[in-house]
Order: sequence, then C-alpha cells, then structure tokens
Amino acid sequence: MSDYKGKIVVITGAANGIGKELASRFAAQGAKLSLADIDSENLGKLEKELKGKGAEVMSVVLDVSDFNAMENFAKKTFEKFGSVDYLFNNAGVIAAGTIWELPLSDWEWVFGVNVMGVVHGIKTFVPQMLKQDKESCVINTASLAGMVVGENLPVYVSSKFAALSLTEVFDLQLQDSGSKVRAFAICPGIVQTDLKNCKRHRPAGLTNDNDAYYKTADYKAKETTLQESFNSGITVEKAVDTILEGIEKGTFYIMTHPEYNPLISLRVMGILKGTRPVKFQK
Repeated sequence: MSDYKGKIVVITGAANGIGKELASRFAAQGAKLSLADIDSENLGKLEKELKGKGAEVMSVVLDVSDFNAMENFAKKTFEKFGSVDYLFNNAGVIAAGTIWELPLSDWEWVFGVNVMGVVHGIKTFVPQMLKQDKESCVINTASLAGMVVGENLPVYVSSKFAALSLTEVFDLQLQDSGSKVRAFAICPGIVQTDLKNCKRHRPAGLTNDNDAYYKTADYKAKETTLQESFNSGITVEKAVDTILEGIEKGTFYIMTHPEYNPLISLRVMGILKGTRPVKFQK
C-alpha cells in the first residue's frame, strides 16, 4: 500500500465485507477513519477493534438511503477531521426475482441504497471536498453486474448499471470543473461477503415478507441461485488487494474478475450489432 498515514478515509457499508477490510487496511497504515453502516452491532465491534489497535475512528449508524442521516454524517466527519482524502460509497444490498412479480418495495429498497446512497454520498461530501483544493478520491462501489446482465437479479443489475453510469458522468464533470477530486468505480464480481445476508437490515417500512411472490417456486429458485453463488466468490482480501492497487494506479474501472472481460466485450458487440441479450455465464 501507499503511505496513508494521517489520511482521512470515509467508508459507508463499513461493518462487513469489502468495507470492513478496507477499514482494517487503512487503519493499519495509520489513516483516520469515519465509518458508517446500518449494522450497529458489527460497526461497533469494528470500531472497538480498530481503536484497540491504536487507530483514530469515528462511526455513525445510518441508512445511506436517508439523505438527512448522510448529511449529518458528513457534517460530523468534517467537524472531527477537517477534511476528507478518500470517500468510499460502498454500501449495497441485493435482491433476486422476476421483474413483473417483485414487490415495488424491493425496487425502492435496492435503488435507495445502491443508487441514492451513492448520490447522497456525493451530494453531502463532495462540495466540501472540492473546496479543499487538494487531491482526493471518491470511490463508488458499482459491480460487474453493472456491465453484464444476470437474469436472476433485475433490481440489483439495473441499480448497478445506474451506479456505474452515474460514476462515469461524475468523473467527466469533475474533469470539466478542473477539480483535484478524482472518481473511481469498483466493479467486483462475486466476492465472499455478507451481502447475501443484507435482508436482516432491511428497513421495516420496505419489508413485505408476506407478499405472495416470495412463496412461489420461481422466487425460491432465484433466491437459492443467488445464495449459492457466494460460495464461488473470491475472498474479500483478494478483492481489496485489487481495489487498492487500482486506486493507487489511477485505474477508473477497478475490475476484480478479469476472466469476465470477454463477456463484457460480447455484450458491447451485441449492442453494436443490435442482437438480443445473452445469458450471464463464465
């Protein structure tokens, strides 16, 4: 890793998976951390662990889909640390199903976190980061699912296409402004994270466990496929190795699974030729 001593690092979705590993890596290098997650229990454990190792850490329990909560998080971060060097808009959730059968609450939940969570991070942190007039980075977690289509995951895939294109436009606008802030898009394939358990933190107002669709064979098959897919993922440590290397090299699209590049190329060629979508397969 580069020298991160004294750098201010903000991470949403910090309590588990990629966010947790990023926090641990930066803390070990002497960075100062501002962490957020909806998972209060694991976020508290992580803060205690990192402080026990000598790191300076602030944590806030929040839902990134709540703009006011994110605004308060940004305010507390700048009040405590004065500036931000790295902002990781990393929080994410996932859901499986068939488009015309899924409850609207699934769409509201997933887009609220995966898309509006990124928007809220940019909206609440970036104006002040621009005023810093120093090199800094905003790293948004998109997905390989923002480049190729997985037919089991319509809500997740469409949210990640949105997060990726949002980040592309964001980077162009940063360039146009002459800013010293740079954007990055993390595009992981399957990683062995806690994402498969994200429903346990789903807001009550967007939960509808009694919806008839969840009892169908179609939903159960798609959900089983989703859950089993995590078993084939790479380790969180390997994913974060790639992410940090990509940031340090200035790579905009940070890909953890280059073996899928031919499928991405196939999709692009299909767009140019006007052919119908092909199934996601390795």
